[in-house]
Amino acid sequence: MVRFSTGISKIGRLDKLPAELNFHLKYLFNYHRFDFYYVAGNSVDCISISLDGFCYFSSGVEDLPSLERGVLQSGVPKAIVSESDQLTSHCWKFENGNNLSSLIKIQSTVANPFKESSITLVKVVNKTLATKVENLKMIQLIHRQNKQLEELARELQTKNSEIESLNQIQEGTIADRTASLLHSNTKLKSLIQFNSHQLREPLTRVISMVEIKDELSTEEYVRDILPLMHLAVSDLDKAVMEVIRRSEELE
Repeated sequence: MVRFSTGISKIGRLDKLPAELNFHLKYLFNYHRFDFYYVAGNSVDCISISLDGFCYFSSGVEDLPSLERGVLQSGVPKAIVSESDQLTSHCWKFENGNNLSSLIKIQSTVANPFKESSITLVKVVNKTLATKVENLKMIQLIHRQNKQLEELARELQTKNSEIESLNQIQEGTIADRTASLLHSNTKLKSLIQFNSHQLREPLTRVISMVEIKDELSTEEYVRDILPLMHLAVSDLDKAVMEVIRRSEELE
């Protein structure tokens, strides 16, 4: 399990998760097909592992298969047997906090059945994957915002060049406009730097404390790490609120 957690922790992109999961999963429990669904509102990120390969894709809740959709709505684990292909499907729902949830479905054959004793491992796999997907999606959002801000900064630089070319004709007016644009440009650069550094530091602390969970007893984790986790999450929340405040100032 330590190798699994370590391997997953090193992944830096969502589309790289299936390959790493495929490498470790066969050592954890019996399965014919494994599906993980990360549910945020009506959006679903899916990781599917089978004997034919693996993939990552996004969809909506309405596109979920009937078994998964039923378990998502009821929250009650369910197992069904398909007489046609002799496959047993087990499906569980997990609440991950912050109105986020996830589903895991495991299909197994009669010859190589899923064992009830492996449910504990399924819970650990869900916690590891759900935490990793949430972190990667947050980082993905930050990178997307930074890219948008950089594009805005480039546009402002272009506008600055255009303004300078008109300076000989409208020197007084353009001086005021240039000052305003330079001020906005400074705010944009400041916000880009804030996103890159102030958000990353508490996020890295949270990720690090999540990754060492399996290495400590529950008592040690709650006593020594959980207070630090609360502090890191609080710092991250403050940083996000500061980003929102600074973004509003740009409007």
